[in-house]
Parts: sequence; structure tokens; C-alpha cells
Amino acid sequence: MSGTKKSRSAYKLAFSGLLAILLCAVIGLMQFDYFEMESQEIDYRKARQEYSQWLKKHPFKQRELLTKQDLKKIPKKDRPDLAAELNFIQTLDPALGYPPTERAVEAYHQAISMKKSGSVLEGVPGSSTTPWVERGPSNVGGRSRAIMFDPNDGTSRKVWAGGVAGGLWHNSDITSGASTWTNVDDFFDNMAISTIAYDPNSTTTFYFGTGEGTFNVDAVRGDGIWKSTDGGATWAQLPSTSGLNDFKYVQKIVVHPSTSDVYAATRGASPSSDGGVWRSTNGGTTWTKVLGVGVGAVVNPAADLEIAADGDIYASMGLTFSVFTDGIYHSATGNPGSWTKLNTGANGFPTTGFSRIELATAPSDADYIYALAQSTTTFGILGIYKSTNGGTTWSTTALPVDADPGIGADFTRGQAWYDLIAKVSPTNRDTVFVGGIDIFRSGDGGATWSQLSHWTGSFGFPDVHADQHGMEFRPGSSTQMIFSHDGSIDYSADVTGASVAFGVREATYNTTQFYAGALHPGSGVDYFLGGTQDNGSQQFTTPGINMTTEVTGGDGGYPHIDQSSPLVQATSFTGATVNRSTNGGTSFTFI
Repeated sequence: MSGTKKSRSAYKLAFSGLLAILLCAVIGLMQFDYFEMESQEIDYRKARQEYSQWLKKHPFKQRELLTKQDLKKIPKKDRPDLAAELNFIQTLDPALGYPPTERAVEAYHQAISMKKSGSVLEGVPGSSTTPWVERGPSNVGGRSRAIMFDPNDGTSRKVWAGGVAGGLWHNSDITSGASTWTNVDDFFDNMAISTIAYDPNSTTTFYFGTGEGTFNVDAVRGDGIWKSTDGGATWAQLPSTSGLNDFKYVQKIVVHPSTSDVYAATRGASPSSDGGVWRSTNGGTTWTKVLGVGVGAVVNPAADLEIAADGDIYASMGLTFSVFTDGIYHSATGNPGSWTKLNTGANGFPTTGFSRIELATAPSDADYIYALAQSTTTFGILGIYKSTNGGTTWSTTALPVDADPGIGADFTRGQAWYDLIAKVSPTNRDTVFVGGIDIFRSGDGGATWSQLSHWTGSFGFPDVHADQHGMEFRPGSSTQMIFSHDGSIDYSADVTGASVAFGVREATYNTTQFYAGALHPGSGVDYFLGGTQDNGSQQFTTPGINMTTEVTGGDGGYPHIDQSSPLVQATSFTGATVNRSTNGGTSFTFI
């Protein structure tokens, strides 16, 4: 008996010891979990603090901050920075510090895969019973930077255009006011197409670049360069540019007329360490950085590229903010180490005080170059510079003065970082066109300027949408031009007259960038509002791709329809004003 009791006591002692060990282990795990959770909570609080500090100095904080009173004085269609800031904050990933729009590619492929596999549940948007249906609008085009006449069209009427949030399109007869646009691929509708070019030695070879890199972050981030070898019928992404920070924002592509070498001016995803001028000598299979950090330039983002009449290459380096100031470079070969900086300060072009530079070379004279420089202090135009000896020396031209007193001498109205473009006549080195808010022409090399358009059609000038981004002459002509801007494309049959006529080409050019929408709650009521980038708040009233009505102007911001009393509706202009309707959208009143 005593032995049995002893065994039981030993058993109890052993069990108690085991229990104690288990309890210690559990307590230890609990303490570990607690400390881990506490650590995670501390990290979370730290992350919030870091994010709050980052918000105080994010890229848009570097612009001039205006009061509400100042904002209300500015016409609504000319503050893309406000819309950009709002969209930037709402779509960025705090862990990255930027909107990772490239994730849309993965989401698109996943959606297509789910649709093909039948895994989309019936009744869910995107299923066969409730498919997504494009709505338009059919009469409002969006912001466009990339435009190109098709070199394979013997009539020179076909035009290619890229929306910076609306994909790739072509128009078979840009000279006709009745012409319409055809989109190339639904997938491209999610891409920012910023530049397009063709190979002069193989005219069925096209390239387009993605990503709008002028720091307006309502812009869609890109993912490299795409190529077509059949005149634009089919396209494939160049693997050599996919997924690389250096090719997230492709500002300009040019193809050399002698060598077919492809040059790309890029602003990387991290603008302080990526980007530059890249060259491919094998049609985009591989690329070499020929100008940028570590290859001859002080800073890396490349803003523009031009090829002169003699084949020499000019590049501008530096974008938007003063930290990215560099200048203009020239090379006869494009090779690394062959680039010479052309702005020395002593030769008429400053070394500081500017950021983005837009270049234009004269097709009729290789020595003539125009350079439009953005000020780092006002973000407007610093000056227009001209060289008549290939960039050896520079002189300043006069600046266009807009008849609109709200724009005046700074024809970009503080937006040279955003809307700045120039083009020289193919036959006259002294005839040059520049665009900011509106379009101007000089026939004497910049000594004097004539205004050709106004963004509201006021002051006696024809109406062309605000914010100019692209200009191209029709091949074989020095009088016919197309212009791209925040409202699609315009065509002019004669830009040389005292009074120039323009015709907008936006029918079915469905590239409008929407910030948000508001649906009517009524069953079977086909009505909703959409806030757009620089094209107002649009009212949809009929099914399908249809014409819409701009009920209020400006950057559309966020609309609202009261879900319990839909007669009450509201539209907004980003960062400034709200308009209200109490009659179901028939009329709106500023509040």
C-alpha cells in the first residue's frame, strides 16, 4: 500500500510538474503573442505617424498653396493640380507612397480568367446575366498627349491618338467633322498612352509608351513600351521594359530616321534615382541608358527628345520641381559619353531656375531649336529660348500674352509643368506654334505672337479646349495641323490665316477620365452623374454609349444623388465648389 501511495504521489508530482511546464509554456506563448501584438501595435502607430508626416510634404505640397478665395477666382477648367492631388491621396498605397496603378494589369487578367473559367457567380457584375456595359460618353473626349499621322495611309488622313487614361484609338479621316474613332484593344483602355512613334525605315513598325510622368497624379502609372509590326493591327509589350522602374513613365519616343534606333525619354517610378534617355539598337529587345544618372547628366528624369533635320539628337533633362533641374543635351551619335550640355549660363540659357523643358526643332533648318522652360518658382513659363546655331548660343524670344486677363503673360497660367508644347513649321524655321492653356503662333521666330484660340471661345477667338499637350502637321502640309489637349483632338485645315478655324474630333473618342459616379436609386431609371477630369460633371440619361450633358464645369470631382430623395443632387469642382440641384438635375446652383 505504501508503495502504491508513493507511486501515486510521484505521479501527482510529475503531473504537477508537467502541468507547470505546460502552464509556463502557455503563459510564455501568451506573453510572446502579447509582446508581438504590442510590437505590431507600436509599429502600426509608428507607421501612422510616418504617414502623417509624409502627407505634410508629399509632391503636391510643393506647389503654391492658395486660399479658397484665390481658388474661386481661377476658372474651373484650369486647375488640374487640385484634381491630381485629390486623386493621388485617395489612390496611393501608404506603404509605397504612390498609386500602384500597375496592379490593374493583374486585376484585368484575373477578371478575364474568372470569366473564361465560369467562376463569376451569376448575378454578380461581370457575369453572363449582368455583364459590364460601356456607357460613354460618345461626345466628350479626354486628356490626350500621344498623336501621330499614320505613315501607311497614302491620303495622310488616318490619325492615331492615345488617351492618358483611355487607351489607343485611330480615326480614318481626321479632316472630316463627321469622322469617328475606333479603339484598338479593350485592355488598353486601362492604360496611359503618353507617346507614339513609327520607324521611318519600316513604316509598319510602331511604338507607344505608357505612363504620364509630369507629376499630375491623376495620371495613370505606366508599365513600359508596346510595339506593333503590322501597322498597329496588333501590339505586344516589350518584355525588356515590363516591370522596370525606369520605364514606368515614358515621356517621349523617337525613332532615328537613319539607324532605326529607338530612343525613349523616361521618368522612373522613383524620380530621384530612375529614368533617363534609353536607346535600343535592336527594335526594343534590349535597352541601354545613354543619358542620365551615371551616364553624363546631373539628374535623371528625361522630359523631351527631338531629332533635328541632320539627324542630331536633343534631349531635355529635369522635370517639374527644382530638385530635378538640369538642362538641354546634344549628341550626334546618341552613344553614352557623346552628350554635351548646351545650357552653360554664359551662352544665353540659364543653368538654374527651370525644371521641365519642351523642345522643338525646325525640320527645314537643323540649326534652329526652340526651348520652352518651366519656372521652378511659379511653375509657369520662365522663358522661350531660341538657338540658330544648334544650341551653341541662345536668345530669349518674346512671350505670348493671352487676351484673357486671367491668363495674361504666363500663357500656361502656372501650369508649364503640365500643359506645354511647341512645334515648328516643316517649311519655315521662323514659324512656330506654342501651347499652354491656349494656342499661339509666331511668324518671325518668336519676336511677336498671335493668339489662335481660347479655351471658352471668348475674346474673339475660336473655342479649343484648355491645356495643350500635342501638335502635329499633316504630312506634306505646312498649313494643316492637329492638336491634342484635355478635351480630345482638334483639327485645323489652315493655321496660317489671320483667323484660324478649328474642328473638334471627339465623336466616339471615349477617353474621358472619370473620378467618381452617382447612380439614381429608382428601379429601371437610366440616370447617373459622373465627375470627370477637366470635362465637368456629365449627366447620363439614356442606355448604351450615348451623348451626355455637362451640367456643371471644371474638374468634376464627386457627384451625389440623394438615395431617398433623388430630386436632390450635387456636383463638385475638386477642392473648391459645390453645386446643388433640387429638381432632379434639370438645373444646378452654386452653393
